[in-house]
Parts: sequence; structure tokens; C-alpha cells
Amino acid sequence: MEKEETDDPLRKLIDHGNSFISRYYSHYEESAPILEGCGEPLVELLVRQARLMSMATPDHGLIKRRLDDILSASYNKFYAYLYKDLPPCWRLLYTEAAILKFWVLVFEWARSRQPELIRKRVWDKMEWEDFELDTPARREEVYEIKARFEKQPKGTPPRKLGSAAWHQLMQLSMRTEVGGVHVRRSREASSRVRERLQEWQRRNEQEDGQQGPEQQQQKREREEELLNDMVKTLDLALILAGGGGKHDEIHGYVALLEKAASLPSNDNSPDKISSKPSESETPRQDPSLGRTRTTSLTQPPTKRARLSLPPPTNPSSTIDGWLPLNASGELVCPVAISDEPPVNTQHQTPIITQKPPNWSSHPSFSPYEPFTPPVTSPIPRLPSPSLTTFQSHLSSPTPQPLILTSLVPSWPALAAHPWSKPSYLLSRTFSGRRLIPVEIGRSYVDEGWSQKILPFSEFLSTYITSPSESKGYLAQHQLFAQLPQLRSDITIPDLCYTSPANRPDGTPELEEPMLNAWFGPPGTITPLHTDPYHNLLVQVVGRKYVRLYPPGAGVKRRGEEAGVDMGNTAAFDVGVLEGWDEATGEGGDEEEKEFKRLEYVDCILEPGETLYIPVGWWHYVRGLSVSFSVSFWWN
Repeated sequence: MEKEETDDPLRKLIDHGNSFISRYYSHYEESAPILEGCGEPLVELLVRQARLMSMATPDHGLIKRRLDDILSASYNKFYAYLYKDLPPCWRLLYTEAAILKFWVLVFEWARSRQPELIRKRVWDKMEWEDFELDTPARREEVYEIKARFEKQPKGTPPRKLGSAAWHQLMQLSMRTEVGGVHVRRSREASSRVRERLQEWQRRNEQEDGQQGPEQQQQKREREEELLNDMVKTLDLALILAGGGGKHDEIHGYVALLEKAASLPSNDNSPDKISSKPSESETPRQDPSLGRTRTTSLTQPPTKRARLSLPPPTNPSSTIDGWLPLNASGELVCPVAISDEPPVNTQHQTPIITQKPPNWSSHPSFSPYEPFTPPVTSPIPRLPSPSLTTFQSHLSSPTPQPLILTSLVPSWPALAAHPWSKPSYLLSRTFSGRRLIPVEIGRSYVDEGWSQKILPFSEFLSTYITSPSESKGYLAQHQLFAQLPQLRSDITIPDLCYTSPANRPDGTPELEEPMLNAWFGPPGTITPLHTDPYHNLLVQVVGRKYVRLYPPGAGVKRRGEEAGVDMGNTAAFDVGVLEGWDEATGEGGDEEEKEFKRLEYVDCILEPGETLYIPVGWWHYVRGLSVSFSVSFWWN
């Protein structure tokens, strides 16, 4: 008879982990043809770790080290190729190893939060592995002992069966069966099994022991560290390896983890261990965790070749992973709106509230603008045009830039799910734990420009809500493929499904519009450049100054720099030549005179407005305040 599926998020997470490990070989068969390109030794090492994880008492530390070796080996291959030329086997191998590491961390985390769940898992596996139940007679012998366990009160660990039953288990560890005849195991094999049973017993006794305040604090810190590591492991697979074609699978695991993390952790006192073990003998797969067939991924064209990004050295040290609640059970913004951020030292239990918070009462990002350039040649503004009208505009020989004032009035990001509220963004990024790639520096053409991967909460507190000498910019990142929670707050404008008449030669056709996020503090700059696609730039939070030059304006291009073709970026630095920024390199009077002769149009883009940028137009973009924008490329 089929058992009911549990509603306990942590138990459901463990069930999915058990199911994933038990089905790994059928799962692996889907990936095997692609993984062959990585070589047999690495692939065999990966499969061996899954086999070790299926053991009753696996050595998690050793398995994590081996998986880290695989992650390092595959990541090193990212340096040997341009991203678009990277063989898909290395992205997939990185992703497969990351998912296995995620489950190792889940089992460690669950052991701390609800040890009885892991004990039940170990007991179920120990029957087959440690007692070699290879004949019906032998299985019947051990199941008789198990039956005594099942008659005990729910949550009773196997070691509390009584001395007779425990002694019988130890005796079973001394012998095996060959051809229907009981024979004694070798002394070495018997000793190994006995040691594992005794170690398991010692672990349970330690977990059942009373813990003082210091031990409880250490336990909470360890759980938080493991939680951050789990999120980091999956996010790096999405950011560095493109998800290896397993986006839906990874999103499902993150969703289950976030639900499990919203529950309080057991304090491990003996009187608190009362949760019953999972009744399901064969955990069923959650429909939300549908697998996607592994495919080769492509990277969108960038303004500057993206560097391979090293993982952060210690993201957990900078994450405050709990959102505080007020007396009404609503989220309170945990990041600073003033210069001095409040320190949250208490781990409060709920991360997800039972009722939708009233975001209108939460603080918004500051609208402060340190500097506002004058608009000297305004771009025409008009309400949202019909598809026919816009198609006619696109079909003209030289379509011009337009500001559309009412194209996205119903976006939840502008009202019900306000991206202008730090607390809302934190609530949609697993309390700020999710990782994002950040550009460090004023502009990607400046010397010293670099890239980092940071937790979202650290990005907010370091670069958005507090003054910082350096600039941090989440720029041209496919954030919504990584965070579907934010993707549901916006919709693709219908205008992206029109058919532009002209397209640069060699530009690949897009099957669907390409979405990118742009989020940063005042003063972030995208230097003068061109894009290979038509673009709708939607301003969601704050304001931006945008200047555009037509394709035939005579803008001087940059050349190849450090082996990177920078021909889509102008040699002029608009901010420097206008006197808005300090010079970062050499320039001359002739260059300034040439620049001053060029004709352009410009605007300040307000929240809720959309700028249409025709393909081939040079554009310079400057954040005036804290700014969050979404761009839609299409052809």
C-alpha cells in the first residue's frame, strides 16, 4: 500500500536526497554520453562518490574533498577556452559534482537539525550493506530484529532495542552466508562492521546529550555555515557552469531547502526527539523537481569578455542569514538605510511569513543623486504604441530611439512586489544568501576593474545601502534565469515579438528575448558602446542618464586590448570629456574637439519608463541614484 507523502519540508528534502542517491545510476545514464568527453578517470571518480554516499555511514568529509577535486579540475578547464567554446562536458561535470556535494551538505545539516531523520536513513541502509542480506533466510533474520524496532515508540533509535537485540545485531556482523551456508566473516571485515555500529551508537549518544548555551550557539553557527555552503554550491553551478542544463532541477532543490530552513531546529534534547521517521519506503519525486535534458549552453555577447570568476573565499562570514520579524509577523529590513547598519545577532526562526507582508511600510532605497547631468537633446516620449505602430517604426530605414512611458504599468516589481524595497529583494534571494556576480570599479574600461561573486546581502550592505569608495555593479547578468522568484515580478513586453528589418551580419538569431539585470549604486557607468540586438531598457528603481549616438556618427572605436576585441566600445570616455568624472588615462585637446562635434540625443529615464535603443546605436548609461533596470534584447 502506498504511503502518504510527508508535509514536513525537512523530511521531504531528505526523502528527495535519498531518492536522488538511490536513482543516481539511471540519472547518470542521461548525462553519460556528454560526460565521456571529460575522460574516464574523472567520471569514474564522480560515480564512485555517489556509490559511497549510498552507504549506511559514509565519510562525508572524504566525499566532499573528492567532489571538490572534481569541481576544481572542471573549473580549471574554464580558463582554457572562451566560454562559448567550452566543451559542454566540463559544464555538466561541474554541475553534477556540485549537486552531489549539495546532498552531502544537506545530510550533514539535517543531522544537526533533526538527527532522528538521518538515523532512520542510516538504519534502512545498514540492513543491506553491513549485514549482507543476500538470501531470504538472512533477510528474515534481520527483519525480525527490525520488527522490534518498529514496535517501539516513534523516533526510538535502534540502539534502544534492548541489550539482547543489540547483541544479536553485533553477532550478525560476525558472519555472512555463502551458498546458503553461514560462514564467519574475516576478522578484518567483522571488526570494520562492529566499529561502524559502535561509532553510530556513540554519535547518537552525543546527539542525545543535553547541550548548554555555548554548545547551542556553536550548533546554530555550524548549521548556518552549512546552509550558506549549500546555497553557494548550487549558485556557483548556475553562475560558473550555466547550470549544465539542469536549471529546473537546481531551482527545485533550492525551493525545498528554503522551505526546510524556515522551520526551527531541534535543540536535540532527549525529550525533544519526537518526530516520527518517514513512513515512505520509496520516496516519491516532487513534480516541481522535473529534470531537464542536458544541453549545450551558450553565453550571450558581452561588452567585455567575462573572466572566469573564482568562488568567494568565505561568503558565510559576511551573511546574516535570518530576516527579523516585527510584532505583526512581517519582515523588517535587515540592511541599513542609514550609514550605520544595525547588527542582528539573534537567529529568529521564520524566514518565510505566513501572510504576505505589507511592503509599503518598509523603507525604500535612497533616491539621493550625487550628480545629475543636464539633458540637452531630449529623446521623444510617447505612451505605449500598438504592435502595428511599433513595427512600422522598426521597418523605417533608420529607426530612432523612443521613450515609452506606459509600456509596463502592471509589473509587480513596480508595486505589489517592490524592487525598491531592500527587504523585499532579500526575501526573494533566500534572505540574501543567493550569490551574484558583481563588477568592481567605475567602468569596465578602467584600470583595476575586476569581478567578484558575492552573497546578495553582502552586495547590498557593501555597495548599495552604505557609502563605499569603490563601485559594485550587478551588470548584464541573466539574474532571472538564476532567480525565478524575481522573474515572476516582470513580464516580457509584447514589443519584443516584433520583427526588426535590419540585423548585423553574423549576429545569431534569438529564439526568445534575452533578459539581463542591471543593479547598482549612484555613479555606476556603462561606457559608450553598441549592442548586436535591438534593446528595450526598462527602468524599475531609481533614475538613469542615457546618451545615444547614431551608427554613422563617427564614434572612434577601441581596438584589441590584452587579447580581447573591444571594438564595440568607444575610445571616448563621455564622463571624463564632459567633466563629470576624473580622468583615468591620457587624453588630448584634439580628442575633446572631435568628441564635441558629434551629435547625440539624451534623456533621464524614470521608474516605469522604457527606452527603445535601435541596434547599432552607441549608448552611454549612468546611474544617478540607486538603480535597478532590466534590458530585453531581441531580433
